Amino acid sequence: MLRSLEQLRKPSDAASLIAADDEHMALIGGGKDYAVPWHWHDGYMVMIPSSGVIELSHEGQPHGLWLSQDRFILVPPERAHTTRAGLGASAHIALYAAPDALLRLVDTIGSRAAFRRRAGVPVQIARTSAIRAIQALLTRKDLGESNSSVRRKLSSALLTQCLMDVFSGKPLSAATPQNHGAALVEDITSFVRLHAERDLPLDQLAQHFGVSRRHLTRLFRDAAGRSIGQFQQEVRIENAVRLLQETDLPIGEIAYRIGFESSAALARAMRHLLDRSPSDVRSGVARSVKA
Repeated sequence: MLRSLEQLRKPSDAASLIAADDEHMALIGGGKDYAVPWHWHDGYMVMIPSSGVIELSHEGQPHGLWLSQDRFILVPPERAHTTRAGLGASAHIALYAAPDALLRLVDTIGSRAAFRRRAGVPVQIARTSAIRAIQALLTRKDLGESNSSVRRKLSSALLTQCLMDVFSGKPLSAATPQNHGAALVEDITSFVRLHAERDLPLDQLAQHFGVSRRHLTRLFRDAAGRSIGQFQQEVRIENAVRLLQETDLPIGEIAYRIGFESSAALARAMRHLLDRSPSDVRSGVARSVKA
């Protein structure tokens, strides 16, 4: 089935189209039920995971490639492929460009012949810090409407950076399902750090990441060497130490901010993990300043 660039400009979910001009477009997608059956495009596609893992199969790799957050893939026109979320939820951004438009952009970076040799088949390249930074800006929710000039410029910059990395980066070998586990643990770690002050029941976490509670807990413990609850407690204590050292907030206020019900509960947790009380941490800073 052909999914033409013209069709992609009119997605069923209008909010998924976040940038477009006459020559390229950017769409966001994902979710635990994300799946697109076999199809091909009349232009180039760059798919960049931002969370979770995407399984992509194409006519030269029917058993599937696992795209985790460390990489992106460039798929040439007319290459039949299918995509779906790996185990658990995923999110990604997909860039599409007409062949003539993309090759004109290639001319500003390097040789068309060299590009065709490298990108004549789907190629996986490392997702660099530059790509991560532009992708994060492009997907911010406070940039306005999908046709804003800011989004179009960011989308063009992201496509350009990906092409530059196709020229300069080393093609990556196919990932394995184990990469999914690493990516999922990374997502869980980031989520817990961001919401450490909240109660995070395992059932809710499992539902959020689209996996079973059993798989979630086993995967995290195998990778991190401790439970999610223990990790969350460590993050809370890290946050407490930072606030004790950098602010003059009352200890009770700090305890409340980081997720403890009282200063006594915070003190018990700190003694257990650090063998120090909140007052010890704060007075230690005071002594170092006086010295």
